Amino acid sequence: MIRSLHPASRVGSRHLAPTRIALAVLATPLLALPAAARGPDFDFPAAVAGFARGPRTDYESRAPGLGTSVAYTNGRWKADIYVYDGGVANIPDGPSSPPVTGQLTQAAADIGTAVAQGIYRGSEDRGAVQVPGSAGARLACRGFTIDHPALGPTESLLCLTGLRGKFVKFRLSGPAAKPLPKAEAERFMTDWLDRQ
Repeated sequence: MIRSLHPASRVGSRHLAPTRIALAVLATPLLALPAAARGPDFDFPAAVAGFARGPRTDYESRAPGLGTSVAYTNGRWKADIYVYDGGVANIPDGPSSPPVTGQLTQAAADIGTAVAQGIYRGSEDRGAVQVPGSAGARLACRGFTIDHPALGPTESLLCLTGLRGKFVKFRLSGPAAKPLPKAEAERFMTDWLDRQ
């Protein structure tokens, strides 16, 4: 690259050399940034399928790879969306790649760890869940019942996919006495994914 910027390397390049140098100087900071800092941004609209957006939490500045999360609620259920790369390069789109299935396994293990640490009183992994509609083809999901100290028995749907080089994890939680209909969960996740 240095050679191509040298005025003697091309005929008539004397006039272009300052332009090339300026472009190289502008591009250099972009090359030095990690992929996560240059990565595509995601849209977190004010409302998604009847859920209102709540707070956004930036984990990335404290722990690179952990990304960000945004909470949504509809008065009965809470839906958290996590977008992160976990330090993994080249995350394929879709739910079935080894990195995505590995993250789903890790997320399930994290719930067990929360029980062991006393964050939850107990949990039951109910296994794979197939959500209806187009979200079913776009997400790998598992269902859990969690005994939460403050909320009591809680139903939780955990879904993951790869999208634009990131992991996208949905966690929808609410009272076990009034389970979230799969169609409502599917609408929320599909609506959010369709906006990306």
